[in-house]
Amino acid sequence: MNIDFLLTPVEIWILSSVTILMLIQLYYYVAYYYLPVRYVQSNENGKIAYLDDKPPVSVIVYAKNDADYLTKYLPIILEQQYPDYEVIVVNDGSTDETKDILSQLEYKYSHLYQTYIPDEARSLSRKKLALTVGMKAAKNEIVLLTNANCVPQSVSWIESIVRNFVSGIDIVLAHSFVPPKNEGRYCSYDRIMFALRYISYALKGHPYMGIGTNLAYRKSLFFKNKGFSKYLNLHYGDDDLFINEIATSQNTRVELSPESQISVIYDNDYIAWKEKKLQYMFTANYIKSNYKMIFGIERITAYLFYICVIALACMGFYNIIFPIIAFIMFLIRYIFQIMIYNKAAHILKGRALYLLYPLLDIMYTPVNLWYRIVGFFSKKKNFTWI
Repeated sequence: MNIDFLLTPVEIWILSSVTILMLIQLYYYVAYYYLPVRYVQSNENGKIAYLDDKPPVSVIVYAKNDADYLTKYLPIILEQQYPDYEVIVVNDGSTDETKDILSQLEYKYSHLYQTYIPDEARSLSRKKLALTVGMKAAKNEIVLLTNANCVPQSVSWIESIVRNFVSGIDIVLAHSFVPPKNEGRYCSYDRIMFALRYISYALKGHPYMGIGTNLAYRKSLFFKNKGFSKYLNLHYGDDDLFINEIATSQNTRVELSPESQISVIYDNDYIAWKEKKLQYMFTANYIKSNYKMIFGIERITAYLFYICVIALACMGFYNIIFPIIAFIMFLIRYIFQIMIYNKAAHILKGRALYLLYPLLDIMYTPVNLWYRIVGFFSKKKNFTWI
């Protein structure tokens, strides 16, 4: 083993490639994944204009056999510090004590209403039918959507969402998270990366989806676009496909303040994560956006970077300088990743990661590919709704 500073064309090509790939990776992390952090900083510095008024709001809560969740979490929604709002719980044919729980709560809270779709109602997507029933029952123009297993993190949840409905804004994309203590490291990493992609792309002016557990839009926009009629042949799409159809850079905002966020509680987070993964991988085939190409390039360059780093390390058999360069390149990218990811994860309520990050980064694409294949070849296309 020796040190030779005279490089062959192959060595120059590998060194150039790993440098270019590293710079591309750093660009993605700064230009995309760091955007939510910058957006929050802009908000803290008073650079984002909000609505001064507090218009009336209708909160639609989807429930299916969620009596326990409604008992624990619905009062948090009903006791929001907001002057004029109603809460409409849409009971999707529940067979548990949901109806009784809601009837009891109606005596205490005059702004709570319940409606339902019967269990025998025929619809390919009962979630879309339930939300449509809720939209028709809503008295107010601004509608805020969530589920019975969702917990607002503040009594100012409604206010923090609605303040974004300034002139021209019709849609507000807010964040939902699973409490980090309830989920494994890979699930947490996957959820954060998923959120970073759609949130950062929306902040770039290209919104392509939302999350139905914390989403708001104008009732008139819903009916103007004939609701979910374009995707009635699909079980899913009440949040991602519908928002993909109606969202633009001019009519959409993102809200990431701690007060605006919602935690989602599942009986089994891993099963819920798998179900959601399959659902979104299935509907991804119908989303109209170049986000897959944009973030696909990021993934391709990431794996090419790893290959070049390994190639440089192997060249250490005859020149020790190459593994040193490989380590430095890997370390620079790793530090950037960890710094930006952990800052974003803090805002989005995910787990901080350190030594496991490179492994999870390598696993990310194969896992997504596996779930996309499973979703594509599923015969029934009807995974359990979570």
